[in-house]
Amino acid sequence: MVRVITQDTYDEVVKDNIEEFDMTTEEAIKEAVAQFEAQGVDLSNIIKDLALSSGNNHLISITVEKLKEICQTKDDDNLMLNELDTLMAECKKDIAHRIRAGKEGAYNILNDLLETKFRVYMQEKNKQNELFIIKVLKCLTVLMDMQPDLLDDKGMEIMKSILDTVDNENILIATLQWISTCCLRHEMNRQGIFAKNITANLKELLKKSENKKLLSETLLVIRRLTLDDDIRVEFGKAHEHARDLGVNLVETLDDLLKEHQRPPLVGELLQTQTALLVRHELCARARPALAALLADNYDDAAVAAPAARLITALAGNDDVKRQIVKSGVVPVIVSLLKRHNNNPTTTASILKCISALCLREASHGKMFIENGAAEAIVESLNVHTDVAAVQKNGCWAVRNMVARYREHNAKFQELGIEAALNKAYEKFGHDFGFDIKSALRDLECDVKFDEQWKGKGVQIDQ
Repeated sequence: MVRVITQDTYDEVVKDNIEEFDMTTEEAIKEAVAQFEAQGVDLSNIIKDLALSSGNNHLISITVEKLKEICQTKDDDNLMLNELDTLMAECKKDIAHRIRAGKEGAYNILNDLLETKFRVYMQEKNKQNELFIIKVLKCLTVLMDMQPDLLDDKGMEIMKSILDTVDNENILIATLQWISTCCLRHEMNRQGIFAKNITANLKELLKKSENKKLLSETLLVIRRLTLDDDIRVEFGKAHEHARDLGVNLVETLDDLLKEHQRPPLVGELLQTQTALLVRHELCARARPALAALLADNYDDAAVAAPAARLITALAGNDDVKRQIVKSGVVPVIVSLLKRHNNNPTTTASILKCISALCLREASHGKMFIENGAAEAIVESLNVHTDVAAVQKNGCWAVRNMVARYREHNAKFQELGIEAALNKAYEKFGHDFGFDIKSALRDLECDVKFDEQWKGKGVQIDQ
């Protein structure tokens, strides 16, 4: 069981080391850390460098207190900006500094300050007020990195108010960055923000496509709203969020893909659309021109991988899958697999894409074979023998290509597929051995399946 201590306990031990054992500050800190780690204490939330003032407070505590006083007395903005810079610099050091700032009340101070300055900005939209709001938003973003629990309903209301009323793109970018930080690993924040009808704001922001930075941050917020990464919540609403965002944004994302076909923005668009295609009808509504896009970005793995994942998502709809294959994408996919064979992530994504396109479609498997997919798949399995995702997705691709068209077996056998799969079974048999054996079975290779349940000859009571 992991043990934790308070910051005060840690500080006291360090001070004792200095006063009682005549250690230097560095020696005292090193000794204290070693002592606590030997006892199994988790020090991730402890400020170890002890940036102490002449008194008993940490610099971060002094800064928060000064900010509070300045906000109450309404002193000049320059003094406030200096303290914000200090607070931001301290919070950037590590999570322990951010936790300390949060406990000292930094979030409420910054939230109140943002609300006040936002009202001032709406009355007088000058550069000084704009820069001040951006500074506070950035400070909030840094403070809440890895501790999104600080967000409350007041903060969500301010987010929504800014998105509803502000046209300044720099302020919008800073606000979107704050929202993204609050959505990471926090299901309740995502649900609260989504409930503010943020979808309408995101749709409007996507229309400002000439500002690539704003578009990139908008796409990131969309993806963050569809995450399911909060282990504290048993059932989240990632699917519901993705569905509702997809209903409103799929066509808009299609249009944006036509405008932006070069990295890095095209990769973000592909990732975002993939995240939203969670239902059969949404796949049918999406119409990305992927064959031409892939051909134009042939050498870029940062485009090939997300494009392959998007095709995999679209192939969940059988009608869409057939349209994709008819569009002439098969030779492009095979060529990409050969081109990016040294990249395990891209290779795994393309193999999964081939698997999805060939599922329940014998004619598709035949087209892939005719375009040299068998050679490329076997080569991928032999190159990335230690990469589980490549081996597993390769097994699926082989199985789906031959399951309904056994005439392909001879081609794979000639290329040494049986040896490659047996080697994969030796390494990953415990993880996905059934998938490997299923591929061997459909290839008509020698394979022995284990009986999962065996009767013991015991009479069952009636």
